[in-house]
Amino acid sequence: MTRDTGSPAIPGRAFPDALRRASQEPALPPSLPRCADAALARGEPVAASAGRYRRYLLLEVPGPWGAAALDERHVGARVAGWLARAAADANANVLLIRRPGRQRPAAANAESAGSAPRAWAMADTAPEAERVLWGSWDTPDDLLRLDLAAPLPVTVSASGPQRVALICTNGKRDQCCAIRGRPVAEALAAAPGWDTWESTHLGGHRFAATVMLLPTGDMFGQLDQPAAVAAVERFDAGQFLLSHYRGRSGQPLPAQAALHAAAVRLGDSRRHAFRLVEIQQVPRDKSDDTERWEVLVTHLAERGTEVTYRVTVARGTPSPALLSCSDEAPKAEARYAAVSVTRAGLLRAGRAGCLAGPRPGEGGPRQPAPT
Repeated sequence: MTRDTGSPAIPGRAFPDALRRASQEPALPPSLPRCADAALARGEPVAASAGRYRRYLLLEVPGPWGAAALDERHVGARVAGWLARAAADANANVLLIRRPGRQRPAAANAESAGSAPRAWAMADTAPEAERVLWGSWDTPDDLLRLDLAAPLPVTVSASGPQRVALICTNGKRDQCCAIRGRPVAEALAAAPGWDTWESTHLGGHRFAATVMLLPTGDMFGQLDQPAAVAAVERFDAGQFLLSHYRGRSGQPLPAQAALHAAAVRLGDSRRHAFRLVEIQQVPRDKSDDTERWEVLVTHLAERGTEVTYRVTVARGTPSPALLSCSDEAPKAEARYAAVSVTRAGLLRAGRAGCLAGPRPGEGGPRQPAPT
């Protein structure tokens, strides 16, 4: 079992210390003008902050970007509008990508841009469908033929790389992403085994530099160059660098918090050691209006024993803080964190089959976890 000592233990408590500190300390010390510096100073944890999307459309666009991926300057108003609607219908996110390093300006006329084919990629992060489909486009009208909701064929490996690293470097959206992201992108571009791209907004400016690995959708934050290289090396070795792990894109935030807490509590950073089983919101008590979730996760120990754990997750809102360098005033954003991790039952030992379930009286009917 591999232990990650970079993350704190998760004892049962009303609200984790890191988030409590984040709500008590000054939102923006005068000496720290940028959002990522401020987040580090107040000790805001990165866990349970991954994006909500299960599917991503990546569009290669060299040169400078605007504040938004679909701001019309690169694909024109008509195609941008169509892509925005198609992405919303498919619960997908459109990202612009470019190779790390100095870029040549993109063509000025979006409607006729076609001097050289550019790559596009569709990534599905669903556990049963992790894959990346690649293609190319010459003009924006080529993108109108894409189906953002269609299942990706199992044969996509022949279309292009299946290990993709994205690093947000969009300085027009947030200065921290450019300042912290570009050195990390260059470091990962030199690392073997990953197809590395700079990208537009991945979410969580204050956690820059932030990285997403596709097709799994695993996200990492507060990375410098050594930490970023360590994160992908650990990933390749079947481990998460938990101290920088934000969660898996597309999973509900309470589930991200529960899985991270279980990994830290048990000291097991293996990527496939934990599985989300069920998640349900706990009815609110009249004496306590806190939003709480009960999450069941299973842990597969290295010796083959499979145990289920019940993780209680609470929603809290730290004091307003600088969440982006472009914010004109501090903002408050709800965060989810585990308040308890308890053993619910032994499910399996080796190949002996099911041995025991949850103890009698431990909870009622639950809804299956989203897939």
